[in-house]
Amino acid sequence: MVVLHGADQVITLLAAPGMLKQGASVSLDATEAHHLRVRRGGEREVIRIVDGEGVIGYGAVDVSNHGAYVTLDRIELAPPPPELVLAVGAGDKDRFLWLAEKATELGVTEIVPLETQRTLSVASRVRDGHLERIRKRAVEALKQSEGAWAPRVATPVGIEKFLSERRDGQCYVLDRDGDVLPATTHPIDPVTVLVGPEGGLTAEEVAAAARAGFHR
Repeated sequence: MVVLHGADQVITLLAAPGMLKQGASVSLDATEAHHLRVRRGGEREVIRIVDGEGVIGYGAVDVSNHGAYVTLDRIELAPPPPELVLAVGAGDKDRFLWLAEKATELGVTEIVPLETQRTLSVASRVRDGHLERIRKRAVEALKQSEGAWAPRVATPVGIEKFLSERRDGQCYVLDRDGDVLPATTHPIDPVTVLVGPEGGLTAEEVAAAARAGFHR
């Protein structure tokens, strides 16, 4: 991803949490080194590097036969974004990967794959074994969004269990027969949005969400 700082273009790369410290020399893994070689300009250009947990580092890159390194001369800490939970029917895993990418770009803080009546029969539905790939896609999306925080990706959970847990702030279940979604909310209030899979939630599931305090 390219971030504009004045007239300069700064490439964003990824690092594992805990690696970004003032003065540190961060070794890039093979994926990030390849991304750098494809996108880079000058020999010692400034690189922006993020860890998905709010730490942003800036430094010069050095590429040699022994690998690629970024020496950090500046560190920034981005404040965590307002809590925005997106609970979605965990149908086809490939579509869920796309959803994780776009949710990251939109500032979602947690993605919850939901097991609903209409996902249980989907052969390609999201399972525990897909979570690492989904989390990786979410972190990768930081290259496109100028973000510093990647969303948490929860393990798949049944909708009944999800609705039984107490939720702070404003809760919405998206229903075509519901009210118009408010255009604005208080910026510090947590928000939870419940979305059905392809085919939607059943009438019983929507009613259960409403009983749990989710506004239709």
